[in-house]
Amino acid sequence: MLLRRFASGLVSSRKSNSAVISRSDLFQGLRCTRWTSHANSSTQVQPVPVVEADIVLVRDFIYSALYDENQGYFSARSSAVGELPTPINFNALEGKRAYTQYIDNLYKRGDSSWFTPVELFQPYYGYALAEFILRTHSSSNPLIIYEIGGGTGTCARNILDYMKAHAPRTLYETMSYKSVEISGELAKKQYQKVTKGDENRKQFSVERRNASDRSGWGAAKKESCFVIMLEVLDNLPHDLVHRETSRSPWMEKWVLERTDGEVPGLPVEISKPLQDDLIIRCLEAMKGDPAQSRSVTRTLKNMVVKLLNASELLWIPTGCLKLLETLHSARPNMTLIASDFSLLPDVRLAGEGAPLVSSKKGGVNKDHATYLEAKGHTDIFFPTDFSVLQKLDHLCSAANGNTKTSRRSSIVNSAQFMDLFADTGKTLTRDGYNPLLEDFSNTKFYISTPAGGFKSDVGTQSTGSHSI
Repeated sequence: MLLRRFASGLVSSRKSNSAVISRSDLFQGLRCTRWTSHANSSTQVQPVPVVEADIVLVRDFIYSALYDENQGYFSARSSAVGELPTPINFNALEGKRAYTQYIDNLYKRGDSSWFTPVELFQPYYGYALAEFILRTHSSSNPLIIYEIGGGTGTCARNILDYMKAHAPRTLYETMSYKSVEISGELAKKQYQKVTKGDENRKQFSVERRNASDRSGWGAAKKESCFVIMLEVLDNLPHDLVHRETSRSPWMEKWVLERTDGEVPGLPVEISKPLQDDLIIRCLEAMKGDPAQSRSVTRTLKNMVVKLLNASELLWIPTGCLKLLETLHSARPNMTLIASDFSLLPDVRLAGEGAPLVSSKKGGVNKDHATYLEAKGHTDIFFPTDFSVLQKLDHLCSAANGNTKTSRRSSIVNSAQFMDLFADTGKTLTRDGYNPLLEDFSNTKFYISTPAGGFKSDVGTQSTGSHSI
């Protein structure tokens, strides 16, 4: 079963490069005149005067649409992140049909737009993460865990419960679990859930901030730690670039929003010559090293584009790059555990790596053909190219003074990870169907650790390996 989406992360790139521009600024440097057809002539067009507008990079528009404190999707709809009233008894379900019906009923009964895998498969999904951490953690160091975009707190609660039951007593008592959460409402939910019954108060804390903001991390610490990001990458802001031919220079997209209250309508995209430093760094990382392995499909596509000299439209993960730069600067010896969607079906937007834009009203999901109407009521989420993620991770490590070989990483399907570390018998239905292993076929795990970070009984792997 290929799932559209069951999860969301809550971290974004720092908002920047916003400006208020005048009419003269618009017409002097930007190809951004809006045109409208007159009814008496299908060919005659007239420019719409622009008096004053906000112009922001696409990533900043997406950031505002998702995370603005007053109008952002995750501020206005914190209930979009589903929370189960009780864990699912998988052993009592007959099979795949019963499981699917159970999930459908969950969506019909509430206003939630999705349930994260860690929520649906609780506590066993979180237990698997805890088991991986126990097997890879060096007992000579204090256990320190950061979770970015922790949703309703289910992952943290399950991991801490597992540690309390299975880890050495001193390890649990001295461990630290810090949630970095941008949403105020979700931060409250997390703390209430994790410390319910007066438990885990010594170990758990929530810091409400943007994880991509370097200042929030304080001084760099070279301590060993784990950073967990479950379905975070899909909601990180992206930028949009294009070029007319494979030989043309790249152009970056900006979004123009009217601020004078006249001429109502959606914001519009405009193009500017490539100049943003973060976009340039990200694009160079993605395109600048042809020796890096790529999928056969992507390689063939690039060959066709060059042969036909066709135009290109590319969504690039600048929010991911910014977050990784921050993490490698602040916690260079982290072990990164990230899980997300490698593929999203039913995407209506154009461009390689385009997001799925979706809203829910009256229990009915609606997909949108543009991200420009996403303000407060619409989710924007992207597929993750895990080969690009791996490349960005290693480059950020190297940029922080480490060599490219100083980290070891692995990309595995979620089923592979769970088969290794989860008690899969707990999620088995009566006819043998196991949704923990057979559902979410479009999700993967990315594990990255300093060289030598894995304990010998777990094994190590070279960059690009697909096994743990």
